[in-house]
Amino acid sequence: MGRILNGIAGFCCVVTGLMHAPGVQAQTEMFPSRPVRVIVPFAPGGTGDVLARIIGVKLTELTGAQHVVDNRGGSGGLIGTDITAKSAGNGYTQLLHSAGISYEPALRDKLPYDTQRDLAAVTLVGFTPNLLVVHPAFSSRSAQELIALAKQKPGTITFGTGGIGSSSHLAVALFQSLAGVRFNHIPYKGAGPALGEVIAGQIGFMIATAPGALPHVKGGRLRAIGVSSTSRTATLPDVPPIAESGLPGYDYVAWFGVFVTSATPRALVTRIDGLYKQALMDTDTRSRLELAGISTQPTTPEKFQEMLRVEIAKWQKIITAAGISVKQ
Repeated sequence: MGRILNGIAGFCCVVTGLMHAPGVQAQTEMFPSRPVRVIVPFAPGGTGDVLARIIGVKLTELTGAQHVVDNRGGSGGLIGTDITAKSAGNGYTQLLHSAGISYEPALRDKLPYDTQRDLAAVTLVGFTPNLLVVHPAFSSRSAQELIALAKQKPGTITFGTGGIGSSSHLAVALFQSLAGVRFNHIPYKGAGPALGEVIAGQIGFMIATAPGALPHVKGGRLRAIGVSSTSRTATLPDVPPIAESGLPGYDYVAWFGVFVTSATPRALVTRIDGLYKQALMDTDTRSRLELAGISTQPTTPEKFQEMLRVEIAKWQKIITAAGISVKQ
């Protein structure tokens, strides 16, 4: 009798699965049918915010569903990432994060989520060099002059970041390590507020992502004295790479990508990936991103997931060697 009941139960499960499969497929194909929440785990004004808003306009146009940017800054991106990791697996909560997501496992003894277990990588959106920027009245006009000044006044020149362990922090940590100098770190709750303090002349400098700094450089509120990549950027062709203007070997490029909770069905991850690729292929969207200093480079979810694994391992070694940590 038990075998018969088990057989009936198994048959019912198969039938139920077959009945629901077309419905799930239809829901995936119709996604999104209501507003999508795009979490940017940083304060407004930073590169992630700029990127999400530019792409969000096209995604809204493509799908007819509003893509609403939700800035959840603080804790180096931890707050927004945790919200995404614990969200429902329906695709309506998405995370647009930076390379900082690969730093966190090395920076903290304990995270409220497991980066590789609880998040599913969707696509790498793009990358951008950082800009070494100062207030127009700041005395140093090159990386070489900044290094010389730091050697004259060790530990007194201030620099701003989006928080301890943020991309902007690690960019300067690498600078200090290669140059053999020491600056005074002033962390903020996001790159936007930090840039504002450089503009106000309250802190010495910042190594900020190009999209966040470019409008202020072009508006004369900041002066760019170096590019973090090994080659010049088309948006500021007269600004030399830091590696060519006082610090050989310096190379630091920020990347950005989209994630959802790992509870999201694979078919839906593929659907979301396809929508982002459509948006990034749009000529107007690409032009707006390029003007903001962002080069697009979409990938498959599988390749992006593997890239995340490699990046986490890489930064684990670098951060441990540098002795950088975030207090719990």
